[in-house]
Amino acid sequence: MSDPKRIKLDPSGNGKWKKGKDGKRNYYAKAGENGGGKPARERYLKPGHRGFLITCNGRVRDCVRDSYRILNEYADELYGPQEQAKETEAEKEVAAGTEADEQEEEDISTKLEKEAEAAGQKSDKAFRFQNVESGAMNCLFIQTSLEKPNEIGYKLMKDLSVTKKHKSRFILRMLPIEAVCRANLKDIMDTVGALCDRYFLKEPKSYAIIFNRRLNNELSRDDVIRELADLITAKNAGNKANLKNPDLAVIVEVIKGLCCIGILQEYYQLRKYNSAEIVAQTPAPQPTDAEPAPTEVSENEPKVDGEAASTASKESKEDGSVTSADIPE
Repeated sequence: MSDPKRIKLDPSGNGKWKKGKDGKRNYYAKAGENGGGKPARERYLKPGHRGFLITCNGRVRDCVRDSYRILNEYADELYGPQEQAKETEAEKEVAAGTEADEQEEEDISTKLEKEAEAAGQKSDKAFRFQNVESGAMNCLFIQTSLEKPNEIGYKLMKDLSVTKKHKSRFILRMLPIEAVCRANLKDIMDTVGALCDRYFLKEPKSYAIIFNRRLNNELSRDDVIRELADLITAKNAGNKANLKNPDLAVIVEVIKGLCCIGILQEYYQLRKYNSAEIVAQTPAPQPTDAEPAPTEVSENEPKVDGEAASTASKESKEDGSVTSADIPE
């Protein structure tokens, strides 16, 4: 007869009994939350972020990996490789403390505090690109510390349109986002107004407003488009709406309670920044101005000019017109 399962008291002290090993699942959950780097709640999309809104075909991890590779490649090309992190003040203090130990003894508690501070600053080292949770399925957000994500996104799409070579099998669209705000009309107007001063204030341009929302039914599409159109027109009287071929497209992507905003050039020419469609797009045939080369006619073949002349004379007779063949010599 097998031994009965051991039953032990819950270590929390609430008096409840439970079977088996205690808290194994909770242990791994807490380890994931408190593991290295920032807490999980700080890796969510928040107002003030900027970066790239990317849609994928279900392979999220592969999409994140390819996004890091592509974005770092183009960032190194445009801005140079990322500089190594400079020695922080805490590291300098630790080094100075180590040298001072050779001359006189230092309090152990003070030394440990300096080392812990230096280690904390190393873990918080800023990267150019960092994946954050967007809150929508098959949609991720790569946060960036760069000031102008549009430059990387536009260069990437232009290269794809020229080379017609895939950079990733998992990335579908990659929209550069210049600002993230709360998904309410006031915050959207304030954020777009600040961006319009950069794009629509000096020279008149045509524009289109692209509105899309996920997991949000509170924000009215018509109200947002109408208010933004009035705002852009107020910046410069020459700004006109053009839904087919605009100079700039104002992107408004709403995800739950947040709104991602970007202003993109050549939006429709670059297939709405869809990398798969850009690569699959075939170039339009260009008309040639060269005249066709004359064909040689052999002696055995009938002359085309004579046949054409006789046919023309018959047609002219039927129409009642007079040709040189009908005039007697």
